Amino acid sequence: MFRAEQPTKDDSIEALAGKWDIQCSERGCLMFTDVLVGDPDLMDRTTRKPAYFAFHAPSNADRTQGVMITFSNALPDGVTWKMELDSEGASRLPFESCEQDSCVARLKNGIAADGKDSHKTDLLDKFLNSNHILFLYTRDGQPYRTIKPLFPFQAAFKQLLETELKKSN
Repeated sequence: MFRAEQPTKDDSIEALAGKWDIQCSERGCLMFTDVLVGDPDLMDRTTRKPAYFAFHAPSNADRTQGVMITFSNALPDGVTWKMELDSEGASRLPFESCEQDSCVARLKNGIAADGKDSHKTDLLDKFLNSNHILFLYTRDGQPYRTIKPLFPFQAAFKQLLETELKKSN
């Protein structure tokens, strides 16, 4: 039996969707949130663009498979909504390293390159103009997937541009 409880501050949509944290230094700012293990990107103060995007999967992820990502948007469908996946499809991002805590796929300048299982993608553009990012990795041949709403990133990025990175202009 379930008991109805008053919602708490932690039950807000933003709390459920995930908060993006920002840490800044003279060199730039780091934006990060927990997705699989974490999802940081360093924002260069001069270009106001990411120096990299990094996607962390658990250290026991299948190392040869990397992590697959794609984006989606929610579109009205009569009285409901439907999710439309990015028409360019998913990209497989190879793990750059696997340590005790995680396996990391890192993309310099936030750009996924064209390849056998990927296509050229400006991740900052996708993060700012999509509703969700979807992740897939495998462990012992079993798929593990998650979806992350991007509106918290979009709000945090806007705040970063209007505060910390505005100071560098």
